Amino acid sequence: MWDVILGPIKDQNTFKERILHIRTSGLDICNTVKILHSITQVVKTMEDYKQKKSSLKNEVSAAFYNKNPIKEESVTEAAQGCSSDVSQQNKAPYSTAVPETTLTTKQLLQYWNTMNKKVKPIRLLFEIPETRTVEEQGSKYVTYKVVVIKSGTYDGSQAYVERRYSDFEKLHKSILRNFKEEIEGITFPKKIVAGNFMQEKIVERKLALMDYLGQLYAIKDIRESDEFIEFFFLPEVQEGYNCLRSGQYTRALNCLLNVLSLQEKLCMRYYDRLVLTLSAISVCCRDLGNLEDAYQFCEKGGLILPNHSHHRYLIPLLKVQLTLGNELGKDMRHLQKKVTELEEQCSCQSNLPSLKELVVQEYIQ
Repeated sequence: MWDVILGPIKDQNTFKERILHIRTSGLDICNTVKILHSITQVVKTMEDYKQKKSSLKNEVSAAFYNKNPIKEESVTEAAQGCSSDVSQQNKAPYSTAVPETTLTTKQLLQYWNTMNKKVKPIRLLFEIPETRTVEEQGSKYVTYKVVVIKSGTYDGSQAYVERRYSDFEKLHKSILRNFKEEIEGITFPKKIVAGNFMQEKIVERKLALMDYLGQLYAIKDIRESDEFIEFFFLPEVQEGYNCLRSGQYTRALNCLLNVLSLQEKLCMRYYDRLVLTLSAISVCCRDLGNLEDAYQFCEKGGLILPNHSHHRYLIPLLKVQLTLGNELGKDMRHLQKKVTELEEQCSCQSNLPSLKELVVQEYIQ
């Protein structure tokens, strides 16, 4: 059976026979017809697009064996070449000769799977794997460990925060104030008057809060809002900066590294937050004597800012990277030239603050 289905399609009659065979074989019509539709698009091009199809076939084979990704422009060109509709078939009937570059169903299935993996969107999942009951200073409450996970790609970092129900409640009030219409269909878990600490109630609320975060994230304007993003790291950022200002660099570093993991998932489009955090981490590493780590974080921050030559952090950040690079024995001539050029463009270079002076002024409550 599969020898018939996986063979090349020579002409329109072959295609009709293939469809009939699929129907009588009890296969999944939707998925199989989708693949066969792709085959007809390739076959219709014939000799006019032989070179394009040959290139696409090579890339498909390479992608299947994990050698090279399929080039997006190659797929686009092939799709453009296969744009003729069914009405044109009578004017230009299929040729009985099959060019060497005709793709079989098996090859197109491989291509389809590769493309699905390539374009699969990266989204965030919010899980609450653990809860913790806390008793302190005469009060008792439950904290929820919220883990932020990237789907659609491998996510090796365990970025998480702990939040109380009251923190979720504040988030909801803030979202309700600014996005009232958008969340009309979203229900926030109600406050429990009695039995707050019963295990079944905690599990019930945990699941409800996970669902609530997922529904908020599904709305583009909300997931890109300050209210939603800062829910996940603002308290930790403030704690990290307070520790840094007081000289508790190890504690500050631990806080800020977790913040960085969260920010890399939640706000990659908002470079400013990332630059601030990378700069603060670099300051902590440098003061702890971890020069190589400090250099690496400086370098990451500098890579984010090449198109923002007037950003207040750019020159101080690059100057620290230059100093650290020289101390580590790296070749910094290229960066030295870049810093000199930027300083010449800046009219107030003598008054520029150092990186640490900038960092300690952030997030002052």
